[in-house]
Amino acid sequence: MRPSSSRIAKLFLSLSLLCAVQLSPHLSHAQTPDSLILELKTINRAIANAPCSTGRGDLVSNRAVNIFLSEKAGYYLSGSDDLTLYKNSIVANAAEGTLAVYHNLHQPQGIDERVRSFLSIGARANVADAFAASYAGRQYANQFGFLIKQTWISKGHTSFNPCTSSAIGSSGNGAADMPLSQKSTMDALRAGILHTLEAEIAARTADFEKALNAMDPAADIPGQSPQAAKDIARRRFNSDLRQEYEYKWALLQSEALSRGFNYRQVAVSWTSVSLYIPLITEKIETAPSFAAALGARHAYPLRANISHTWLWESTKYGRFWLSLAGDAFLDNSRDAYALYRTNFSDYKSLGGADTLHAASFKGNELYIGAYKNFITPALKGQFVYFPPDSHIGVSFLLEQHLGSYKALNGVLGVPIVLIDKAGIPAFNCEFQVRWFDLGNKVGGAGSLPGKTSIGLSVGVSFSKIAY
Repeated sequence: MRPSSSRIAKLFLSLSLLCAVQLSPHLSHAQTPDSLILELKTINRAIANAPCSTGRGDLVSNRAVNIFLSEKAGYYLSGSDDLTLYKNSIVANAAEGTLAVYHNLHQPQGIDERVRSFLSIGARANVADAFAASYAGRQYANQFGFLIKQTWISKGHTSFNPCTSSAIGSSGNGAADMPLSQKSTMDALRAGILHTLEAEIAARTADFEKALNAMDPAADIPGQSPQAAKDIARRRFNSDLRQEYEYKWALLQSEALSRGFNYRQVAVSWTSVSLYIPLITEKIETAPSFAAALGARHAYPLRANISHTWLWESTKYGRFWLSLAGDAFLDNSRDAYALYRTNFSDYKSLGGADTLHAASFKGNELYIGAYKNFITPALKGQFVYFPPDSHIGVSFLLEQHLGSYKALNGVLGVPIVLIDKAGIPAFNCEFQVRWFDLGNKVGGAGSLPGKTSIGLSVGVSFSKIAY
């Protein structure tokens, strides 16, 4: 049986629609000002059409959420395991003497994709020991290595006041009821941003086309086709315009949401797995006793960490972090304070037998006792709080080591964030009081040099946001 002409037409129409659907993602990347405006309107329409009666949902685009989250999480950057969405960050810890540098490898995908995961790489070194060793004329500890961190971010949620209205029109001035919902406010602000950008894009495009038409082919582009030259310039213009306004669209939404506190609560969580890989081993001069010969032992302080952090922010109560983490170290007797620490002069006066060998390490520390390498697990919990609209907070951390080294340590901190003129966190520092071995589990000849110390950490994020 042969198909009728009407069936052929329907089949042709179906195939045409299928091709259009398949090609639409590719056509959306044609990078024209009109396609850019159309995409921004599509994103806005999807958010505006979401119901507001539930009091939960998206108030801004996905990329605006990335910028918004970057600002909120950026209030606390005290360690290399803390979250930052910037491409680059530096964290210095004066108590540990370390300096860590991270680079975020995330590349945006699509016009409005939320950051779900990213990989960071970096390096960490004990710069304080390097300076101290240089001043004392001794060999420095080889505490330099690479950092790798993978982070997964949950979708999170935003809550706002459900839709209500106030009968302003009843006052007799004929005005319509004014919406009170925070979603209605954001819909209005977002629409204003959208059409302002639309007017800017149209004006920029018109000025550019006018400039192209003023081109003198003989003087400006000799030997080239005027149309081909215009196409080259137009593609570059459209690409730069798209990149600029995709970011501006997200940034202005984030600012409208954040500066106006047009939400009730924001909650998000993330999980990170990190690894510190030392580049070379640390050399330790040790002997089982003063009567035994000294020998070089090597430590390789590999560290693995997994952490999960919850961030809540309420416009009424402030900002809260709660983080739980597990660490595993390749530890050793020296770092567990199980060895007696001495130097050449003391070693000699205490009857050390291997003085000839010890003399070649006059600037170095010597350790006496049974040296061994072992794995030390640790559990950590941390709480951070910033009051509403405050740049000064409080933090508390507890860290319990397990295995051969059972110290319980604590840190009480006062984090401070300095913001730039745009209101974005630009510089983080935390003044700390540190307590070591709260349970008095470390003792003997290698006991801690002190149970309390003062520390300072500094964190700086820079370059662009990996949105």
